Amino acid sequence: MKHFSRIVERDLSGSMRHLPGAGAAGGLGFGLMAFLGATLELGFPLLADLLGIEERIAAATAVVTGEGSLDAQTRYGKAPMGVAEIARRQGKPVFAIGGQADVEAVAGLFDHVSSLVDATTTVEKAMANAESLLRARGRELGEWIWANG
Repeated sequence: MKHFSRIVERDLSGSMRHLPGAGAAGGLGFGLMAFLGATLELGFPLLADLLGIEERIAAATAVVTGEGSLDAQTRYGKAPMGVAEIARRQGKPVFAIGGQADVEAVAGLFDHVSSLVDATTTVEKAMANAESLLRARGRELGEWIWANG
């Protein structure tokens, strides 16, 4: 891939392989920039704008967000981080539910974090029972909000 990218950059006169997003999705970003003249944008800000996330959060009392895995990478561009930043700017509490959650890695980002996977629930069991586990986490979140007001 390095050899290929050097040839493309040499023949198309442009250095793109080190740009943010060039290596995403197996080099798709690089290919789109090199062959189609595309520009890359960060995903969350683009989607937040298209979906009116700022306005939706402004109309909410509290915000619940989620991700398959809430972990150290969450701080670096995952959607829940973007949602949490908007919610914080607007003074709204924000709660996160992850398929898996490294609570220590996301400490301080959310008012409360819960995970579908826990000491008694494996990833496989969580995936097979996602609906009932999400309902249970929703109830637990409601109880937490009630208790912590």
